[in-house]
Amino acid sequence: MQTSLFLSGKKPLASLLAIVAFVIMTANYFGEENAVFTSSFLNLAITVPLVVVSAALLIKDGTKGNFGKAWVFFASFIILWFVAERIWMVDELVYHQNPFPSAADFFWLAGYPIYFVFAFFYLRPFKNSISIRLTVSVICLTVMTTGFLAYYSSLQESDLPIFDTLLGLVYPIADALSLAPIIIGLVLFFRGEVSFLWSCLLFGMLCFVVADYGFFFLSLDESYRTGHPIDILYLWAYLFFLSGSCSYLGIFKKRNQDNRFDDQADLR
Repeated sequence: MQTSLFLSGKKPLASLLAIVAFVIMTANYFGEENAVFTSSFLNLAITVPLVVVSAALLIKDGTKGNFGKAWVFFASFIILWFVAERIWMVDELVYHQNPFPSAADFFWLAGYPIYFVFAFFYLRPFKNSISIRLTVSVICLTVMTTGFLAYYSSLQESDLPIFDTLLGLVYPIADALSLAPIIIGLVLFFRGEVSFLWSCLLFGMLCFVVADYGFFFLSLDESYRTGHPIDILYLWAYLFFLSGSCSYLGIFKKRNQDNRFDDQADLR
């Protein structure tokens, strides 16, 4: 499969993940201001090409096949989160005000239902590989995670206003719901039914889930700030998304009248 040389395999992606982690940790060593600027710059540097690739493929390919439809929703979700990231960055670096809560939250939260629809079309061609036992197990895990988060938050004493606390709780709950398609997709990956690069679209969301949990717990005692080491996971998420986007580009190049993204063999 022909893919971008920038992110064409596991080794280049692993190198970029390591570089991002090193840069963020180094920036933190030199102080909070450097960490804020570095994290914001890396976020912009990764998300701009991600949006460009996503939008270009969205315009060029349309809604052909299950994976074509999945891409429409994935690209829409990425664009919404890109807008949210820019609102956060402008609020913090230009207006020097606390970006949470802000208008950015509307765009982030609006992206979740769109991601769910993407996951539906992503997994639809593999429905014969998804057993009832796996589905029930994943649903139980999702319910348990959501219940734990709600219970844990009720026990915490926080200086945040009630609205801010509840808004912060919405993210890990939405992420807990996102765990269902993520886990199912990753099970398919470890079974060898889906390629690594195409699964990056799910690995990226998994990074967001873990990062959002960290953000929520750190926000309760107001210890989160842009540039915090937890941001490494957010940046990793976008790198995984970019890698998956480039993988999709490879599938697009192979598409013809007999291949409408419904052949599972093309994703291995």
